[in-house]
Amino acid sequence: MSEHDDTPKDESAVDKVLREVEEAERRTRDTEEDRRHRGEAGEAVTPNTEAQEQAEGE
Repeated sequence: MSEHDDTPKDESAVDKVLREVEEAERRTRDTEEDRRHRGEAGEAVTPNTEAQEQAEGE
């Protein structure tokens, strides 16, 4: 959850889904610039080729 999330901690699954749908509806009205700034940071994954080679015979 984000630091600005003001939802109660005891909300039901249905409440959470409804809230997420409402947020998604608002996002479709955002400009491309707004959507770009809201993106989540992904974790960079670098394959370990040495570990892959060692695991080949297992």
